[in-house]
Amino acid sequence: MRKLLQFNPNLHVGMDLIRVLLGGIIISFGIEIFSAEQMVGYTEWLTKVGIPLPGFMAYLGKVAELVGGALLLVGLFTRLSSIPLIITMFVVNFIMLDGNIRSEPFYLLLLFLIYLFVGSGKLSLDFLIGRKKSLHLS
Repeated sequence: MRKLLQFNPNLHVGMDLIRVLLGGIIISFGIEIFSAEQMVGYTEWLTKVGIPLPGFMAYLGKVAELVGGALLLVGLFTRLSSIPLIITMFVVNFIMLDGNIRSEPFYLLLLFLIYLFVGSGKLSLDFLIGRKKSLHLS
């Protein structure tokens, strides 16, 4: 019972696993950029909800998902890559959809916010790069 109430120093392993899975999921959405049919559908949807430059914005969102997902997957520039993903999920949830806070885009938005604040974890390129820099400074 005591272990349930104590801080777990190995928490980073779980956070790293979630980050890798989240990156893979977002990459799977971003890959839709290579489907002309799906991109036409997204462009039409963005046109209906009144987004300016709907074709450009559809591609911009998919690039954010593809590149941001890849960066999350490997844990590189995690905090920075979370920002366009947060914006994308905000637009999807609150502008394109009905703003339901019990929707998948909202849950993804919350996860990206966590990685914006927490960072990538120990099993990441960010950690390795930061560690190498600190070794050179000592």
